[in-house]
Amino acid sequence: MIIARSLDELLLLKPKGSFRVTVVSGQTAILVNRPGQPEETIFCLSPGHANQVRQSLSDEGLTGLVEGSR
Repeated sequence: MIIARSLDELLLLKPKGSFRVTVVSGQTAILVNRPGQPEETIFCLSPGHANQVRQSLSDEGLTGLVEGSR
């Protein structure tokens, strides 16, 4: 049995990778983690752009987390 200590550790266990939607320096950014690759940061031009990127990553099979969502 694998016991993860944090949500970040759980996301790293996802076989196709994961992403996190967050705010960096006041701009929406998506941090993408794919196994065997360095972390990628995608800065979004608008909330609509962030949603398109999020949907595309989900379609690829990555698991996502939106920080601060209500």
